[in-house]
Amino acid sequence: MAIKNPMIKKGARALFFLVLFLCLVGCGQKGYGPERVLPEDEQLFVRAEEAFGARRYDRALEMYADVVGRYPDSHVAAAALLKQGMIYGLTGAYGKADAALARVAEVYPDSPLVPVALVESMILSYRRGDFPGTIRKGAAIPDTLSPSDYLMRKYAVMGDAYLALGDTVDAVGAYFKACELAHPAERRGVTVRLRQTVVNLTLSETLEMLSRVHDKEKRGYLLLRRMRALADEGQGDEALRGAVEFLSLYTEHPVRDEVVAFREALSQTHFNSRTLGCLLPFTGRYAEYGRQAREGIELAFQVLAADERYRDAQLIFRDTGSDDETTRQAVRELVEAGAAAIIGPVGNVESAAAEAQLRGIPLMTMTGKDGITASGDFIFRNFMTPRMQVRSVVSYAFEVLGLNDFVILYPDEPYGRDFMNLFWDEVERYGGEIRGVEAYAAGTVDFSRAIKKLTGLWYAKPEVPTGMQAWGRVLPEDAKGSGQVVDFEAIFIPDGRKNLEMILPQLAFHDLGGVYTLGTNLWHNTDLRKGVSGHLGNSIIPDGFYARSRDPKVKGFVRAFKGAYGRTPDYIEAVAFDSASLVLETLLDEAPISRGAVRDALLGVNAYPGVTGTTSFDGSGDADKALTLLKGSRRRFVEVGR
Repeated sequence: MAIKNPMIKKGARALFFLVLFLCLVGCGQKGYGPERVLPEDEQLFVRAEEAFGARRYDRALEMYADVVGRYPDSHVAAAALLKQGMIYGLTGAYGKADAALARVAEVYPDSPLVPVALVESMILSYRRGDFPGTIRKGAAIPDTLSPSDYLMRKYAVMGDAYLALGDTVDAVGAYFKACELAHPAERRGVTVRLRQTVVNLTLSETLEMLSRVHDKEKRGYLLLRRMRALADEGQGDEALRGAVEFLSLYTEHPVRDEVVAFREALSQTHFNSRTLGCLLPFTGRYAEYGRQAREGIELAFQVLAADERYRDAQLIFRDTGSDDETTRQAVRELVEAGAAAIIGPVGNVESAAAEAQLRGIPLMTMTGKDGITASGDFIFRNFMTPRMQVRSVVSYAFEVLGLNDFVILYPDEPYGRDFMNLFWDEVERYGGEIRGVEAYAAGTVDFSRAIKKLTGLWYAKPEVPTGMQAWGRVLPEDAKGSGQVVDFEAIFIPDGRKNLEMILPQLAFHDLGGVYTLGTNLWHNTDLRKGVSGHLGNSIIPDGFYARSRDPKVKGFVRAFKGAYGRTPDYIEAVAFDSASLVLETLLDEAPISRGAVRDALLGVNAYPGVTGTTSFDGSGDADKALTLLKGSRRRFVEVGR
């Protein structure tokens, strides 16, 4: 039986030229003077090669036999014997071919041509359809075969033979070994055969191989086959989970693009680029936030729907129930309903992000939870974060107010510690100085001790063990005993109304009323303004939305919201309005053909003009925006111009 295999033909040609190359090198290593007169054994071999090249095989056989018979100890004798075997194989005399090739290893065991003869014998067995014989010969060839090119060909031919016998599992195993040994120039051909074979594995065969294959790259091929087999058997969710796990594990792999396309295809069962899903809590502990967000989203939809081009768009709402499992089910329902992307949620974000990433649908979350966009490439966030707040207030302090020296007074609990670290890092990034840091415990009512430490009144100079960072107030060398030291221009206090109503008056009592006070959005509180109205004059705080803004976009939004709902919108309504507007315009203007295209379009958003500021997204899907800055006055906070 003649079996056509291009890879084997290519290998045979390579072996022929290698034989000739080795022989000529062997001849060229001897010096015979300017005329380079060859000895008789080499002259006879060269004439045999000429006959071989001219396809005068009978004549070539005679001369190769003459070389072996007359010059058995010549360095070209093994090559002549090998070429005899090759000619017999080319002319169909397979018995004689096997005998000649076997004699190369028997008579010349130290010859560099032994690997050529062994592999050539395997190829001949494969060509005549003796697949069991091919495998037996391959198994008899030791893995110490050198150079490794021949070892690679051994496994490639064995893989072909296993495949011809219908043994897909062993064929894949042989191709794996061949790929491992192949040089880059040869690897592509073997990889193609491997990939063509892996697709024929059954699910049970794939799972069995995965249980014993531990090499990461090899497992990648099997994992893709597992996904496809699961999908074929109707286990789409399990296949999707496999795709997500693969993409998180492999940043590079020959089949990674196929896995991306596979996940995309699975998630495209239902897709409508004019449909936006909304995932919000209408019941449970987050229900009030859900109601506020819905009003913002619906207003954005009403504004866009007034445009004739957008009238076929639709919103689909689902309730998370403030519950993780309900949230996951709601994501699944929105995908099945054809949603091209999802807005929300404002709670239970981890479960929503995991399910959205699994199903390959963009999710625009509204949460300040740290690291949520690390859940995957389909997860976005448009919401004010602690880092965003700190960057906004510090940049204003340096770039507009010209401040350089700061102290930090913070509550010793997670919120305070997080903001303290972020603020300290950001000040150092600008090249500024943190002159002192003091914490106070929960339940503290007298803050004078911490304030005195920051101004040097509590002690002259702290004793700090060698090698440890000074924590607290470190005074200048010449300050000892000189009373209060105020060598800072601003004090950062990341806390809320209850403590601020005690801290701000005490700052004034200790003659720090002229120092800038910097805070977080927790300061923007009506009750706080009433309680400390006389102590906010030098306060600068960030916030995500300011309903009294002079910005025409904000004025228009507030006016429309009051007209629709009879009240002034707050941050949740505003950021939901911006998120929905941004995503809807992306869907309706870009007309994406898949959820992957929606994701790519969102990543390309640059300086979207919203009521919560201009919004862009970094490579991780996190919003990058400058927040509104507010300055305290006697009656309220007012917007600060940059």
